Amino acid sequence: MKIWVCIPVFNRVNFTIKCLESLIGQSNRNFSVVICDHGSTDGTEDLIRRRYPEVIVIPAASSLWWTGAINVCVNYILENASAEDYLLTLNNDTEIPRDYLAEFAKLVIKYPRAVLTSVPHDIKSGKPLSSGFRQNWLTAKSIPVSFEKDHLPDDVDVVSVTHASGRGTLFPVAVFRELGLYDEVHLPHYGADYDFSHKARRAGYSVLSCRNCKVYSHVDVTGMATLRSQLSAKRVFDYFTSIRSPANIKARWWFGWNNCPRLLFPIYITVDLARVISGYFMHLIFAKGQAA
Repeated sequence: MKIWVCIPVFNRVNFTIKCLESLIGQSNRNFSVVICDHGSTDGTEDLIRRRYPEVIVIPAASSLWWTGAINVCVNYILENASAEDYLLTLNNDTEIPRDYLAEFAKLVIKYPRAVLTSVPHDIKSGKPLSSGFRQNWLTAKSIPVSFEKDHLPDDVDVVSVTHASGRGTLFPVAVFRELGLYDEVHLPHYGADYDFSHKARRAGYSVLSCRNCKVYSHVDVTGMATLRSQLSAKRVFDYFTSIRSPANIKARWWFGWNNCPRLLFPIYITVDLARVISGYFMHLIFAKGQAA
């Protein structure tokens, strides 16, 4: 069993180098790294080719965003991987401990028909950000789970969840051969990772969060915090329409449409959008109150 590591990158070469260094130092050596550099202008591609000749770098257009770039990596792997291989999605603003791939390799023996996802940690504090979530379509909420209360009956370090992010998730290559690629048409940047893991779960694959598979993330460089800091027509418009925004209304609609039971969809999308929109303005009011 070989692990193929997919990393989409766009600039931020310093983060990419740190991520690759943490991969190069893995105790499990049976892996290959496939990077899609979709339009970097900071010399990312040249530096990786020069410093890490063993890494496969595929250049692509910046119009791909995350989903298109990860699909480029997946396509390459599908053309080159064996049936028993696994595919790991990883972001370039993450770093992993030395035994990370070895822990995954042990788990795939125990859970062969499963999507295995990491527990994200804040790289600055070292503290876990979450153990995972289970989607409640009626309340339009992702309910957090814990290893203490929700672990599997025979494994205190594994908990069943409904979806997984692209920030350290391991799939049998067979999942993509069976289900196809991420939805880059409707979910070009945010939501495609959760969407695909929901799809895999409906196809009969367990989605499991694994306590011992830790990924450390630069959480302060993600999201659209600057768009929430001031009130203006343009900032409001961008926050709810930008491809880079997790509040993108179109993406949230398609994520719900793809995955929510049809009878619950009207309730789900109404509650979800109401919470996102009200949350934006509540954040502004709270921020202004603190500044006063």
